[in-house]
Amino acid sequence: MNDNRSVQRCLAILRGFRGGPGQSLTALSKAVDLPHSTVLRLLNTLQGEGYVRKEGTLWSLTPQLLEIGFAALANTGVNEFIQSSLQALANRCNGTVNIGEKGRDEVIIIARASSDSERRKIVVVNLRVGSSMPDTSALYRALDMAEDSWAIARYTDRKVTTLGIPLFSGQSRSLSLGLSVNDDEYPLEKIEGELLAILRAERDQIRRLMRLGEV
Repeated sequence: MNDNRSVQRCLAILRGFRGGPGQSLTALSKAVDLPHSTVLRLLNTLQGEGYVRKEGTLWSLTPQLLEIGFAALANTGVNEFIQSSLQALANRCNGTVNIGEKGRDEVIIIARASSDSERRKIVVVNLRVGSSMPDTSALYRALDMAEDSWAIARYTDRKVTTLGIPLFSGQSRSLSLGLSVNDDEYPLEKIEGELLAILRAERDQIRRLMRLGEV
């Protein structure tokens, strides 16, 4: 078997655990559209490397995979100064701030900060660093936009509005910056008239801290 194909299939299997721990061979085979025998062989390889484990008939990822995750986070360019800046903005607007990076057909959250009041709420959508958001989200639609453009998404069921602006676009990566706030505190006219300017100022700060656009 072609080595590149094997790597692609292993990665597909690892992504198959997004549904949670305790995945059966049948469920994983269906998720990656591969025969049971192929998936089992690759799972055994991943188990030998310490990245998955088997309990009874169910498979789960192991904490060893966090080594790769932490290495990936270290390569995003997000440090404690950027995180502090995001937290200050979240507290100021009583909302949640995200930095997203473009994936294949989604945007992946690489940094996130929420105000105390937001963290205390019962969260309907369980988003965190590493979570993916669809192409309908403001964070995704803001990717690769013109500098002065912006995207907005309204979630009336949760009374939340998200504003997204482009952060950086280069040959190897594309980033966006998003801010989600409560509709009761920020009606649409206040979002457009006040928050947009605040978010753009934060963008300038993040660009300096991440040294985006340099060399």
